[in-house]
Amino acid sequence: MAAGIISRQTEDRCLVLLFLGTFYSVLFLTGMELYRNQQDWFYEKIGNYLRLVICHGSCCTAAVLFLFLPEFARPVMLLSFVMSMAASPFFGIAAGIFHASVYALCGLGNIYVMLSDLLLLLCGCLALSILRKKEYFRWGTYFLFLFTFGSIMIFSYLETGQLELNMLIYGLCNAVLTAFLARILYQRLAYWLQKPVSAEKKMEKILAENFDLVRAVKEYSATDYLHARKVSEIAENCARLVGADPFIAAAGGFYYRLGRMEGEPYVENGVALAKSNYLPREIVAILEEYNGEKKPPSTVESAVVHIVDSVVGKFDVLDKNMLSSSWNQDILVYQTLNENSAAGLYDKSGFSMNMFLKIRDYLIKEAKMF
Repeated sequence: MAAGIISRQTEDRCLVLLFLGTFYSVLFLTGMELYRNQQDWFYEKIGNYLRLVICHGSCCTAAVLFLFLPEFARPVMLLSFVMSMAASPFFGIAAGIFHASVYALCGLGNIYVMLSDLLLLLCGCLALSILRKKEYFRWGTYFLFLFTFGSIMIFSYLETGQLELNMLIYGLCNAVLTAFLARILYQRLAYWLQKPVSAEKKMEKILAENFDLVRAVKEYSATDYLHARKVSEIAENCARLVGADPFIAAAGGFYYRLGRMEGEPYVENGVALAKSNYLPREIVAILEEYNGEKKPPSTVESAVVHIVDSVVGKFDVLDKNMLSSSWNQDILVYQTLNENSAAGLYDKSGFSMNMFLKIRDYLIKEAKMF
């Protein structure tokens, strides 16, 4: 719409642009959901929607600003290049076709300009795979320069039937700018986009009171919510004690009984809920090993969560008066841990005897079970 207004299009042409933008948005969001569900793209590729918003918003803003440049002088290749980096070549191609279509509908050039833009936008998606290899980085930059310059010269010649000096200048400026900015953007954006969200921030987000799944657990059962918070806190402390990841243990402890919200089978339902809410794969892995029903704990964090949940669970169901003396509490902790250990539940988790003893002592002497 901004492009239509700036280029002084008629009302009906602006409505067409609105339809095109709506169609593109649906295509973009649908593709994003497919990638996120099928390829774990959300956590593996960017990990943060804000980065995608910034890249996409910057590209759209740049595309509108390019309207003020002469035809064949717009560095359109950068639009698809950045979107391919931020998401995937699919989104780069989709964004490229969309921007080229907007330019065409705004009457900014003829068929040759559009073909040139489309070719350059597709090239921007493919150039990313070249620049990713360090040994080809320099040659990739040369390729971008030559491809951009050659494309502009060929299509400007097809449009006018002759090679004009101003087209030569536009082509050189566009090619230099495209190659230079692509090189700089790749070096800067690659680090920023691939910078992982810290485990602490990721776990803090999914354990916050305003997180949808946390609220769902709380609304489902106040008792289960308090149990989850207790297991989460104790599991985090135990994990720190034995050198495991405390944030994974805390989140895994909170969501360990998630499947109870849906009923049996607990493991399958818990995993399904976790995946539908896009919890990190480390947490999903712990839920897959819930209570050792389908498979025993395979990591130290999973073993810690299982130990803490089983101990806290017994404290929850037994009478507080019965466990009022420290002697009774010690017996319950010893009995629970010995039963789990004797069953061989932690044999494949990398859980050592030293870790076992440290956690047992902590549960007996320091953990607040009530």
